Amino acid sequence: RGTIRAAAPATLVAVQEFDRYQGKGVPDGTVSLSLRLTFRDRDRTLTDADVQRAMDAIVRTLADRHGAKLRGGGSSA
Repeated sequence: RGTIRAAAPATLVAVQEFDRYQGKGVPDGTVSLSLRLTFRDRDRTLTDADVQRAMDAIVRTLADRHGAKLRGGGSSA
C-alpha cells in the first residue's frame, strides 16, 4: 500500500485489498492480490484518462519495485 500511495496522485483516496490467493495457477513464493483503488477530486470530475495515467504510474512502480504483474487486461506495466 505504501508503494501505491507513493506512486499515486493526491486523487487516490482509498486502497482496499479484497482478495488474496496463493495456490494453483500462481507461481510458488508469490501471491495474487486484488485491490480496489478509489480516486476522487473535490473540485472536478476525473476523466478516464486521469485515472488511467494514475493506474499506469502505480502499476509501473509496483513492477519496478516489487516485480508485480497486472493480471488480465487493464493498464499496462
